[in-house]
Amino acid sequence: MAYSARGLLTLKTQLSVPQWSRALPEHPLIRSRGVVLGKVEGTESARMLSQILESTKSLDWQVCHVWQRDMADPGWNGFEPGGTPLAWLVAEQFRNLVQDARPVIANRPAFDSEAQRVDSQALDPKLDRILEIIIDEPNRWWIATKRAQQNYDFWPGGIPEFPIPELVLSRAYMKIAEAFAWGNLQIRPGEKIVEIGSSPGGACQWLLDQGASVTGIDPAEMDPRIVKHPNFTHWQSRSLQLKRKLFRPFRILVCDANVAPKYTLDTVEGI
Repeated sequence: MAYSARGLLTLKTQLSVPQWSRALPEHPLIRSRGVVLGKVEGTESARMLSQILESTKSLDWQVCHVWQRDMADPGWNGFEPGGTPLAWLVAEQFRNLVQDARPVIANRPAFDSEAQRVDSQALDPKLDRILEIIIDEPNRWWIATKRAQQNYDFWPGGIPEFPIPELVLSRAYMKIAEAFAWGNLQIRPGEKIVEIGSSPGGACQWLLDQGASVTGIDPAEMDPRIVKHPNFTHWQSRSLQLKRKLFRPFRILVCDANVAPKYTLDTVEGI
């Protein structure tokens, strides 16, 4: 271990690691990974960015991600990982400094609903050589490179960003959106999807927004706005009480039940 802070860890190696190495560690708890080139320190962002531009001018990077390490545990006093005002500002400054067509992106701050979302061009899988500016502290930034291999490699800091409607029934809306993005699962128009543990309907809401035909299974009541949707069907029952042949028409099964993991796995395996 070379350096550690909340949400950020660097490791030393005696091996010669290429700047665009594909041999990067993978783990469910790792949101972003890369090859560290160095760090810059200072009190003036313009000067720090000029140093970064000078030190990386020989790199053939295609996209730059700017993100700030988590300053707290998710959920602490409402904290959620994602865009920060500082990362947003640094990305804007570096974009102006680069002065070419290469995207420089950061997730927008959560409170800024008017800020433009990540340019879809920057998520092009052909643009897989990514330069990272990682804000450790306001006066200390790390510079890294990575070759994108997984979907989350294309997200600044490994945090996806989705459009959120004015009305969201529950947090399950964003959970299912991230799950499908993480797994690169595609939903065809009219796709038949069944969800176990569907009440009150947050995940169903997102699936319906994608054009799916959704069946929700839950003994509890669903939100009336979901029940009224023409592409939604509610089976008010426990999944174990249903005949398995009823699940044959579905290609995708979603399960987000508030029960012990083993119970969930046994239920899904049985289906």
